[in-house]
Amino acid sequence: MSDPLTWSPIRLGRWFGTTVRVHFLLIAFVVVRLLTSVGSTHGGGRLANLGHTATWLGLLLAALALHELGHAVMASWLEHDQDEVHLWPLGSLVGPSFRLRSGEQFLVALAGPLTSASAFLISAIGLALFANAQVVWWPFGNGTADFGAPSIGKGLLAAPRGAAWMIGWFAYWNWILLLANLIPALPFDGGRVVRSMIGGAAGIASRDSVGAFWGARGCSIILGVAGIIRLMRSWGTDGWTLITIALVIEYMLYVEAQMLEEGGYLDDGVFGYDFSEGYTSLEGGAANVRPYGESALRRWRRRRSELRRERRMAREAAEERRMDEILEKLYREGRAALSDEENRFLVRVSNRLRNRTKHT
Repeated sequence: MSDPLTWSPIRLGRWFGTTVRVHFLLIAFVVVRLLTSVGSTHGGGRLANLGHTATWLGLLLAALALHELGHAVMASWLEHDQDEVHLWPLGSLVGPSFRLRSGEQFLVALAGPLTSASAFLISAIGLALFANAQVVWWPFGNGTADFGAPSIGKGLLAAPRGAAWMIGWFAYWNWILLLANLIPALPFDGGRVVRSMIGGAAGIASRDSVGAFWGARGCSIILGVAGIIRLMRSWGTDGWTLITIALVIEYMLYVEAQMLEEGGYLDDGVFGYDFSEGYTSLEGGAANVRPYGESALRRWRRRRSELRRERRMAREAAEERRMDEILEKLYREGRAALSDEENRFLVRVSNRLRNRTKHT
């Protein structure tokens, strides 16, 4: 594997045109949790603990699937094909890899948290009305080994693997996904929302923004410090979770900085596949010479402008070649031979060319 954060060995098929894979971090999380439950002395024995843990892990996977389904449905509704999703315990490690205008990027990124929020509210209200139970609001759990189980009455938890217990756990995981993906840093949806808002008039969500970069750095520092404090105060092992999230954000920032420094920043998500890569390459471009005495801010603005121009030229060249291939197929085999993706591509490019003609 070329990068550890792109290793997703399990493929779950395509959802609304989106290929979904299971990242090795999610696999490791599930395996560690199951092994830990077998060695635990809590509850009614090893087999009971294993079944208990396997059940709430299944509810986590259901919440993850629902969260990513929200992204995929929104992308399908906007008639854009989303690239691969790599599931990890808090969502997807790869953002949308298709090229969206800022408003569309904002909607697709926001769809996941809104879906999780809706599932949480529906589950919480349903438990309160029909079971007189309260879901867990504290993100670090209710302080017991059954940390996501809803409470019924004073100091009582719902019976394990009962209807109220399962709904409560499902609500808890949706709440965790919502809170985590509000973090304004990649790979979380909040980071993609911030990038789409910064994109503005550029037409493409800009990922090389100094503000977004240092905002993400601030989030990683806060999360890391909070994790260390929780470990030092013996508030539970969830401090390691906060530190892990901080390290993932830092690694994202490291790769982003490396790509910007090399002048080859891809526009398709931090670890995604560049749409233009299959058709053209920018490796043969001439090296840019920095003017003498240029300030850091002016150098950054010049580099960003050059990268945008290169990305636009690469995208247009790729679309022209793709259009030629589809038109040749249309001529040989007829309209019925075109796939749904090819038909959407024709409509999208034709509309853009028509609008460009009107404004010239």
